[in-house]
Amino acid sequence: MALRFDVPGSGPGGLPAARRGALVLERAGHQVRLETPSFIKYTRHGLQPHLLPDIVAGLGALPPATRVQLEDFLDNDEQQHGRFGGGLHDFAGVDRSDLLVLDVLDPTVTSRPAKSGAKAMAIDSEGGTRRLTPALFAELVDALKPDIVVPPADYVEEPLPSLEHGKRIEKSVTRSAQWLDECVSRISHAAAVFAPVMGSRSLQLRERYAKELAARQDVSGYVFNDVCLALPLEHKLDLVRHSLAHLDSTRPRYMAGASAPDAALRAVLSGIDLVDSSYPFAVTEQGFASDYALGGSDSGDGSAQAAGRLDLWQDAMRTDFRPLVAGCQCPTCARHHRAYIHHLLGAKEMLATVLLQVHNLHVYQRFFVDIRESMARGTLPGDAERFLGRYSCSQDEPGAAFGELRLLAAQITTPTTKIQRQRHAEQPAA
Repeated sequence: MALRFDVPGSGPGGLPAARRGALVLERAGHQVRLETPSFIKYTRHGLQPHLLPDIVAGLGALPPATRVQLEDFLDNDEQQHGRFGGGLHDFAGVDRSDLLVLDVLDPTVTSRPAKSGAKAMAIDSEGGTRRLTPALFAELVDALKPDIVVPPADYVEEPLPSLEHGKRIEKSVTRSAQWLDECVSRISHAAAVFAPVMGSRSLQLRERYAKELAARQDVSGYVFNDVCLALPLEHKLDLVRHSLAHLDSTRPRYMAGASAPDAALRAVLSGIDLVDSSYPFAVTEQGFASDYALGGSDSGDGSAQAAGRLDLWQDAMRTDFRPLVAGCQCPTCARHHRAYIHHLLGAKEMLATVLLQVHNLHVYQRFFVDIRESMARGTLPGDAERFLGRYSCSQDEPGAAFGELRLLAAQITTPTTKIQRQRHAEQPAA
């Protein structure tokens, strides 16, 4: 198994800039090719939310890359999944034509009560706090055989007074470097290592750590996971760009927590190659249908186009027999209408979220195709500016159209939960 990243040089003077590339995996005579910028399919417990594998296979055009997080399986002291001999592809039912990424943490979780120690990463689970040591992580990697691994790191969470003085940040950098060394030395399986880029708010420590990573030959890519920092998106991207200036520009870059369309677009403009697809899941969890596009929506529904989504809970949907988005080629829009999905939501039927997830993933996938085509034409800066202006996305805060990830973080139930709960209904459609 061999992984390579085909990418042209970085921007002028080595500055981070949007770039086209391809992540290519050669596995037993079979090639997996992921065009970038793109996304890695988000899962919970190894499954894409609301979608069974046969439905996913029917969608066809989704990127051939899936991520699984270990924290979904660390409920017990005895890690039974680590004893499964068929590998993670078979354990989670992921097609072997997919590039499989094994990370530790769910990128949608921004608050973590458990605190890591010097020898292990602390993870909250339904069975209590679990300690993931580099030795256990390496053991699981060798048993599960993923294509790409993201080793454990001592991520910093705010608010912490010690952040102001850098002591906590320096400790996290030191621990993460030690854990990375131990993981790499213990892992026998030939997985590509995507190393977390550490340093939190400290520009000095970010620069130091980035230079150390750039000099390593055993690291194939970089991961930016600053979801627990209480900073606006643009400030986080400033930190990312500072690190990128000192990293090897020939290696892929993955950013967690930047899946909303406006965040993903700004990340791509900053030189990020990959994000995850947790945003379509967040939209589905609100009972919404995505209605946005890089070049503008053709839905013909002014209120939905301005908001970037259609609220299927509105009473006006009861007799609306149009597809979710006019002209959409997804299976949901080809066979079903708004009134039907409104009915399914009211009846708490699981099919409602299945149909919405199919549509929302399709729109998200089309968004990244448009980004790559815009880059090929050389029009991405202007297209991005118009997109961000259309949905009122300021540089400091997410736009009004793309706030579903914040709602997901505080959500307990789902649209199909049998317990009734109040909806944050929007203005009725005209």
